[in-house]
Amino acid sequence: MQLSDADAGALGTLARRHFGDAGPVLESSARASVRLHRAETCPDTDPSSRFGGTALLPADHAWPTTRAGKPLSFLAQVSTAEIHSPSGVPSLPANTLLAFFYEADEQQGWGFDPGDREFWAVIPVPAADTVAVTSPPEAVAFPAYRMLHQTVTTIPDQDEPLLGALSADYGVFRQLHDDLRRDDKAPWHRMFGWPELVQNPMQLECQLASNGIYVGDGKGSRHPRAAELAPGAADWLLLLQLDTDDEIGWMWGDTGTIYYWIRRQDLLTARFDQAWMIFQCC
Repeated sequence: MQLSDADAGALGTLARRHFGDAGPVLESSARASVRLHRAETCPDTDPSSRFGGTALLPADHAWPTTRAGKPLSFLAQVSTAEIHSPSGVPSLPANTLLAFFYEADEQQGWGFDPGDREFWAVIPVPAADTVAVTSPPEAVAFPAYRMLHQTVTTIPDQDEPLLGALSADYGVFRQLHDDLRRDDKAPWHRMFGWPELVQNPMQLECQLASNGIYVGDGKGSRHPRAAELAPGAADWLLLLQLDTDDEIGWMWGDTGTIYYWIRRQDLLTARFDQAWMIFQCC
C-alpha cells in the first residue's frame, strides 16, 4: 500500500496507535517504491517510458511468442535513463529500455504452473540499438500513454508473512489502511516496494513455480515443500505491477492486477529472462 509523503512521515505514530508495542514491526517494514502514473497520449514509438504503443527491440530480436507460436502483447516500456531503482534495491541496467510482454488475448498465464513462463517476457534493450517493431496482427495492441513516475513509500498488506508478529485483527489493519490511503486512487501501477494484493502474497509462489513446482490454486504456503523453500522466497522483488486500467484497455480478469517479479541476484546480473509473473483478480 502506498503512503503520501505526509503519511510516510507519520507512519511510526500511526503504527503505534493501532498496534501498540508491535507498531515498530510495521514501521520497519516500509519500502521505497516507484509509482507510475498514466499521463497524456504520446507517439507510439516514443523512446521514453510509456504504457502501450509500439515495442522498441533490437533489430535481430524475434517477437516473443508462446510455444504454440501465439504472439505476446506489448504492455509497457521502462527507460532506465529516467526511472531508477529506489534505495536498497539493485540498480537497473544503465541506458536500457525494459520491454514487458504478456499474452493479453486469452490471459492464459497466471504464474501458478511452471509451464506458464511461456506467457510473458521481459526484454532488456540497449537504448542505442532499438528498432520499432510492429506487433503481429494476432497480438492485442494498446494505445501509447506517457509514463510519469514518483518515489513513494509502501507498507505490506496484513497477509504478508513479514507481519505475522502483529497479531492484529483484520478490522484494525483495515482502519490503518483507511487512515493512510486518503485520496490515493487506482490504477496502481508500480515498480519495486510492496505490491497491492488482490489475493494472497506471491513471493513463495514465485519461488515454487519458477523451480518447477506446481502451486495449484496459488496458495504456495500449502505446498509440502513450502517451509524448505521459504528462505529463497525472500529474494524475490516486485519488478513491475500493472493494474487494470480502462483508459489503456487493460482488464485483467475481473479488475485484477499482473505482477512481474525478479530475484535480487537476477536483477544484479540483468537476467530479466528469469522474471516470473503472477496474475491475480477478484
